[in-house]
Amino acid sequence: MIKTNMIRIGVLSDTHLVKMSRETKQKIKELFRDTAILIHAGDMTSMEVYEYLNNWDFKAVAGNMDDDDLVSLLPRQRIEEIGGKRIGVTHGRGSPHGIEDVVYKEFHDVDIIIFGHSHIPLFTKRNRVIMFNPGAFKRSYSYAGSVGMIEIVDDTIQCRHIEVQ
Repeated sequence: MIKTNMIRIGVLSDTHLVKMSRETKQKIKELFRDTAILIHAGDMTSMEVYEYLNNWDFKAVAGNMDDDDLVSLLPRQRIEEIGGKRIGVTHGRGSPHGIEDVVYKEFHDVDIIIFGHSHIPLFTKRNRVIMFNPGAFKRSYSYAGSVGMIEIVDDTIQCRHIEVQ
């Protein structure tokens, strides 16, 4: 029998929430019920969001809209080793147009770069590096709210977006 090692990572960004309503907590709980790890790519906005998400095995970075408490607590970028893969996490900065170029230059020797800021869901590859933006948690611009799921199975990485209803 062949054993496979699978890790499921929940990814979100740009939640922009000041308060965590019961409905929002339930939605997050349902979306990420089967995840081993949760990664937030910045702009939680408030400490209340951080404290709720910290119930998971939780990794996060600060975004440009986070309050002072979060900015002092969280790094602007980080690299995590998960399932044998190096994952760079940053929020991003500047114009949403060309943000992939900006965040790509921030990391070297990673397998995946997770970022936010643009509120636009993205999954692409650049020079064998997966670029993944889960989009904004709430509806933004002409995009529905979305989160991401990354599954690492042995040496394979699968990414997908999930619309937030």
